[in-house]
Amino acid sequence: MKPADLPSRMRPLTPVERGILWPVVYASIFDAPVQVTRLRDLVVGAPATDEEISQALSGPALGALLSQEGGLISLKGHDVSEIFERRAASTRDLLVKNAPILSFVRGLPHVRFAALSGACAHESAEDGDIDVFVVTEEGALWRTLLWSTLVSKARGWRRVLCLNYLVDATAQSLPGRDFYGAFELISLKPLKGEDALAGLLEQNQWAQPMFPNFFRARLHGQNPGNKPLTASGGKLLEATARMIHRPYLRRRLPGGSGIELSDHVVRLHSTDHRDRLRGLFQDALKNIGVEAPPWI
Repeated sequence: MKPADLPSRMRPLTPVERGILWPVVYASIFDAPVQVTRLRDLVVGAPATDEEISQALSGPALGALLSQEGGLISLKGHDVSEIFERRAASTRDLLVKNAPILSFVRGLPHVRFAALSGACAHESAEDGDIDVFVVTEEGALWRTLLWSTLVSKARGWRRVLCLNYLVDATAQSLPGRDFYGAFELISLKPLKGEDALAGLLEQNQWAQPMFPNFFRARLHGQNPGNKPLTASGGKLLEATARMIHRPYLRRRLPGGSGIELSDHVVRLHSTDHRDRLRGLFQDALKNIGVEAPPWI
């Protein structure tokens, strides 16, 4: 049964039902399910308890739209469990095979927070890349990137390790304040400095209305400790690294909305998928007769 053939609902979805359905539909455009163990974090736009989520999943409205099997939730007629298992196994193999790379990232000095992003964070890595998001201390961004690039080239990691988004402690407020940006933020998988995640979230509370359960679980009762720290070694070393590496990147990279090479932010997303995914998400929601979230 195709999604377009699903029976119409007799009543509008409740906020919790919509909040469950939206991330499942979003995952479907990647041919991915939502794991039951992650569902509470992913409920969109509506704080919800485990009991409320369970009741919504077992109700007739979502029962007509969603399938649950083996701890995975997907749209009816859109069985992606086999694809998910293959990609998850590929991701595990990639990370195990490249354990020395992960150890290197965890050992980087002046890094407050490092996390898997992109396909590895979503357990869907099939291209052999390990994308990493990094927050450095103030005055350490460019030297961290330059050192990582030099070591990667020397050790033959250059095609695997991709530090493609770095910010320093003064620039943790991220742009792209929409569903795509918020989803990528909450999908980060910490490698180093997990306690610093609270500080990153504190600086990006624009995403809290989208994923209230995730923020509540990670910020409630915590002191994010956002006081910026300045890296040791002085400004000269950072300026030298920036002077060496930034012109090199400018020559090699195309322009575009996904590229930023400022003093405090380096973003190396040569392809910005935001607009394409927004369109696919809207089309997928329209196909089952569900309204789009207001932040799309």
